[in-house]
Amino acid sequence: MEALSGHGQRVVAALVHLVVPEFPALEPATRRSVEDEVGHYVASQIAGMPGYLALPYRLALRIFDGLPRLFYLRPFVRLDAARGTRYLERWSNAPLAPMRDFVKLVRSCALLAYFDHPAVVAQLQSGTAVGSGR
Repeated sequence: MEALSGHGQRVVAALVHLVVPEFPALEPATRRSVEDEVGHYVASQIAGMPGYLALPYRLALRIFDGLPRLFYLRPFVRLDAARGTRYLERWSNAPLAPMRDFVKLVRSCALLAYFDHPAVVAQLQSGTAVGSGR
């Protein structure tokens, strides 16, 4: 298993930041830590794919990051949250299945890791989980 490049990890981290929900409310430092761990998990899942799947996903990461240069004159990892969200939605609803599938993989892995994270589980079990306005 070959780890994702630093660039690939940054793209995954930016994606994770947009797809994990604001619920439950977490302290900012805890949220950053959880998102970081979730990002590492998603990156490890992509890196752990067999070569015939990993190569297309690595390529998709590069395309996903580079394509916004045509619209916003900057890569995905440098978009503000509003533009990043709109761009992610374009891919989520794209007419091309590979684009939608790319987002589905990242989103499903991220949500699995997020809701299984001990800090999130503890917050949900505490009964004090309240939505936040990130």
